[in-house]
Amino acid sequence: MSKRKGMRFAAAVLSLSLVAAACGGDDDEDSGDDSTEEPAEEPAEEPADDSEEPAEEPADDSDMDEGDGDMDEGDGDMGEELPTEGEVEVAAGTTLNLPECPDDWSATQGVDGDEIRLGMTLPQSGPLAAFGQIGEGMQMYFDYLNENDPIEGKNLELVLKDDAYEAGRAVANVEEMIDTEDIFAFVHSIGTPVNLAIRPITDENCVPQLFNSTGFPLWGDPANFPWTIGNILNYATETDIWCTAIMDEFGEGATVAALYMNNDFGTTYKNTMDNSEACAGIEVVEEALHDPAADTIQNEMTTLISSGADVFIAGTTAAYCPQTVGAVAGSDWRPRYFMSYTCNNLSSFFTPVQDAAGLLAEEGAGVRMTNSNKVCGDPTYADDPAIQNTEQVLDEYGGVSCADGSYSTGVLYGQLVENVLRDAASRPGGLNRVNLMAAVWNGDYTNDLLLGGTLQTDGVNDAYWTEAAQVQEVQVVDGSLTFVAQGDLIDTEGQGGSYQG
Repeated sequence: MSKRKGMRFAAAVLSLSLVAAACGGDDDEDSGDDSTEEPAEEPAEEPADDSEEPAEEPADDSDMDEGDGDMDEGDGDMGEELPTEGEVEVAAGTTLNLPECPDDWSATQGVDGDEIRLGMTLPQSGPLAAFGQIGEGMQMYFDYLNENDPIEGKNLELVLKDDAYEAGRAVANVEEMIDTEDIFAFVHSIGTPVNLAIRPITDENCVPQLFNSTGFPLWGDPANFPWTIGNILNYATETDIWCTAIMDEFGEGATVAALYMNNDFGTTYKNTMDNSEACAGIEVVEEALHDPAADTIQNEMTTLISSGADVFIAGTTAAYCPQTVGAVAGSDWRPRYFMSYTCNNLSSFFTPVQDAAGLLAEEGAGVRMTNSNKVCGDPTYADDPAIQNTEQVLDEYGGVSCADGSYSTGVLYGQLVENVLRDAASRPGGLNRVNLMAAVWNGDYTNDLLLGGTLQTDGVNDAYWTEAAQVQEVQVVDGSLTFVAQGDLIDTEGQGGSYQG
């Protein structure tokens, strides 16, 4: 497909002040929520301990629900075929301006043969390389679907390209895939800087950019960017949950030391801490921003540890998460400890520091996260049918397990893609990009891997995908890493509104 010249990577560099802008909604959160696993921010979900044995034999293929994510039809008008030309309103306040698409644009690009071709740019190398397994896990789930229940008789094919979490490489990947790979839609690309860089390109080419694996608030803006939606919990909402918990425990004047990754991902946490009403009674006494490509954050951690603050916040991800655990455990500092949920993959990020994580939990400084999904490999869910089905897919179609890394997040993410593709295919006119966006922005789905269970959207009225989370603490129980709930599920489904910059 040819592309119109114009918007490029530099156009994606937005003012950080936008991050703290409020969303339209019922409450005062900086945005709506947004979710899963996974990673990279990701993330998303996952694993456990290499010593953990499966609780029982996996179910037969015949027992496996499609993705363990039963699909209800969206709220959009299913009785009338949507046009594939002109200006098409696909949901409340959400219009696809098709005359602005490239001259050779086609609503059925990438699905007009015997395949459904999807693209994904993600880090398969560099400090965030652990998130690369998410794409591989998604393809394993697609292989399962292709063999057992293909969508419209077509094979799902996922084109993966490594960007090493570098926005410039991601731009090149996406341009190449649009030009040469016959891509229908992009799915679950990982990282806030990456998705900001590629959004002008997907928007310009009218190619769906779905379920960005990042909780950046700007993904909930269908009025201005109807081709793009986020996936995981909004980072601003996550930070507000931290601040509420801190105020409940320590009260006015609680002191915080904070580590932030120095990019749009990390500074979303910083801007929310600095500007959110929920955090207004908290004093940040020390903070450090770290290079996303740094080999180590030891110097930053030394400074933060010396603060002696009541609370430590780790607004970072991937390899830097276990580094913070090791640094805190190796010191005398025992703060209340909150970490980005993008590091909730127990096998990838906590198995290497299991002893340190266990020590912190025993001494009252266990790592806490706001999780939105059941974590594959956590003994808590060993008997859960949805988790067992995930294990079966990984074993049969990849020869891996939850203990091997982030693959199970890919299964969850693959189920979310399956839901909207089946919804789009069931609409009058069948599987095309217009119906796909109608399915996305009128979503009403359930998934048994999620703690909240439901995923709903309503155009500008509710533009955020994952809006339920529970504060959980990493502990070691009977020799195995596990998450232990620290309160009830916080479900703000339908309250997120949309981003208003």
